[in-house]
Amino acid sequence: MVAVNQPITVNDQNLIEKALLLKVKRLTSARGQVVLPCAPALLDEYMSQFYALLTALGQNFTPDELKGLRQLVERKLQEGYQASPHSRLVFKYEPPDPTQGLTSGLKLTVTTEVTSLENKYKHWLTTREGPLFGAHPDAKLMAVVSNFSDPVHTPILDVGAGVGRNTLALARKGHPVDAVELTPDFAQIIAKEAKEASLPIRVIQSNILNPALVLPANYYRLAVIAEVISHFRNLEDVQTLLTKVCDAVAPGGLILFSTFITDENFELNDKVREMGQIQWSYLITRPEINSILQSLPVQMISDESVYEYERTHLPPEAWPPTTWFEHWSQGRDVVPIQNPPLSLRWLLCQVKK
Repeated sequence: MVAVNQPITVNDQNLIEKALLLKVKRLTSARGQVVLPCAPALLDEYMSQFYALLTALGQNFTPDELKGLRQLVERKLQEGYQASPHSRLVFKYEPPDPTQGLTSGLKLTVTTEVTSLENKYKHWLTTREGPLFGAHPDAKLMAVVSNFSDPVHTPILDVGAGVGRNTLALARKGHPVDAVELTPDFAQIIAKEAKEASLPIRVIQSNILNPALVLPANYYRLAVIAEVISHFRNLEDVQTLLTKVCDAVAPGGLILFSTFITDENFELNDKVREMGQIQWSYLITRPEINSILQSLPVQMISDESVYEYERTHLPPEAWPPTTWFEHWSQGRDVVPIQNPPLSLRWLLCQVKK
């Protein structure tokens, strides 16, 4: 006898499996974050990563929702990059409620973390061992000053003096040195060592670009600007720096500075420019640096690879200066290949007034 109104069981294996997987999805929770450098030119690449991640988690979005997400990410990238090249974009995903699974969707949050150069360097002091920038002064600088016969009457300006790697060595040779340093903790280290050793060093804790910082005119016989322009963000600041230093150097004096320059045949695009700033390697093309120097009363004396010069002339025990110097100075922090079309250069100029 057949029972009346008996429910018919479902034996469709495909349907059963789909229902089972839906149940698993309801019981699945996902949360996490993706942290990326704020590089606006990489917006398309970032959106592809986010979309692939969300798709893998079974999330579906309407065209309008994806458009809104893209606009938010684009705005945050621009805000972060403008604030600091060290900013990071933080993309977070989590359940809208802790008790809900993936079938309820995901709550997405896009924010930025902004860190200044001063804060980055302050973090270095507490987390890195050994000399931050090397224990030995730059070999190129020492070669230049070896031509000065009267150190006591040959004042030198050290812009971006760091913790005194070059400043202290110059002062020990008898040169009066004015050390301009942005990071307060670094400036204090130099001042302390100068005082303890009674060295002729005047420490100026300031941004060299600060209009309130007035340097003595036509005073210095040499100005050294090592690993400073690599932190800059535009050509106007480079022009301001070199103009200010040029005014402070006496006629016939010298300016030695390092800067990243791209190869003649390399077309510099926004992605590479932004990555240069993110990686402490502000990039300048040959035409750009030539235009700046032509606007100043200077004559180029030499243009050399920092990597090649320092590797050849530093004492064996001083090479490499740091664990990061080799790949950084060759431009491999920006373009991680064997021979990138950019590198750190030593430029030596003589002031002609």
